[in-house]
Amino acid sequence: MKYLSLIALFFLVACNQPKEKQIDEDQLGFIDADLYSDETNFKMKANFNEDKPETGITINRSFENAPPMIPHTTAGFFPIKRENNICLSCHMPDKVKESGAREISKTHFQSWRPQLDVKAGVYSNPKEDKQVYVKEVKDLNMAYFNCSQCHVPQADVSINIENLFTAEFREKFGIEESNLKDKVSEGVNN
Repeated sequence: MKYLSLIALFFLVACNQPKEKQIDEDQLGFIDADLYSDETNFKMKANFNEDKPETGITINRSFENAPPMIPHTTAGFFPIKRENNICLSCHMPDKVKESGAREISKTHFQSWRPQLDVKAGVYSNPKEDKQVYVKEVKDLNMAYFNCSQCHVPQADVSINIENLFTAEFREKFGIEESNLKDKVSEGVNN
């Protein structure tokens, strides 16, 4: 009975908090502005790159193995769908020589799923293989069909927040190229 009284007291106190102590969700965040209002005026809106493919200037990667940013306009590219992805017309390995575009990363031609054992309709991981399940595949792994999941268009934006991040690359070529394909299982314990 003593515990029941304590629980009831706890709920009574917890449920009767005054309204002024609660924080409205619209007050959360770093910006003290109504983001849904047409009256809100930011000093500068993003000025996305309008360069045509092959003419844009590539910005170096922000950190080691970061997905490269898109250095050209993406007007008319979206939505990207499995059956309709204009990016593949220039960036597939067999198209880059003709288009002059950067080749899709080799990591996009890997499968990360284990080959499961099936016994009596029950699926299980192979017991003998505890390493990362990386397997080369012939075609583009369609888990990567939506390029804009990781790759974003470059934009000229200035903000009044000091950036203290300093990118450090273990290898000099890492600023422009990725070695994720070779380093993907780095740090994974067996």
